[in-house]
Amino acid sequence: MTVPFIISVSRESLLAVPREQREAALALGATRWETTWQIVVPYAKLGILGSIFLGLARALGETMAVTMVIGNDPKAHVSLLASGYSIAAVIANEFAEAGGRLHPSALVELGLVLFGLTIVINGLARLMIVATTSKGSKRS
Repeated sequence: MTVPFIISVSRESLLAVPREQREAALALGATRWETTWQIVVPYAKLGILGSIFLGLARALGETMAVTMVIGNDPKAHVSLLASGYSIAAVIANEFAEAGGRLHPSALVELGLVLFGLTIVINGLARLMIVATTSKGSKRS
C-alpha cells in the first residue's frame, strides 16, 4: 500500500537532481549507469529516505488493512514475523466496547500517541525532502 507513495516521492526527488550534474558526469566519460548510481542517487538520497519515512507514517495511520494483514492478535510475541496488533487496530477494534472511564480514556491517549508519531515522522520526512529539493535548486 505504501510502495506507490514511496516510488512517486522518490521519483520526484530523483527528478530534482539538476540536469547539469548528469551532463557533467556524462561529459567526463561516465556511462548512464554510473551516472545514475554514483551521481543521481547519492544526490537524491535524502529525498528517497524522506519518501520511505512518509510511507512509514502513512502505514502507521492505516487501520483496517493493517489489522487484517497483521493478524489482529493483541498478545506480544518475540518474533517480528508473528501476528500482532497496531495502535490503530487497537482503537478501531476496542472503542465500540470500551466501558467505564479508564478504557475510553486509554484509547483516546493511544490516538494521541499515534497522532504525535505521525506528525514527527511526517515532519522529519518533509525536512529531508525540502533539503534535497533546495540542494537541487541552488545554482553555482
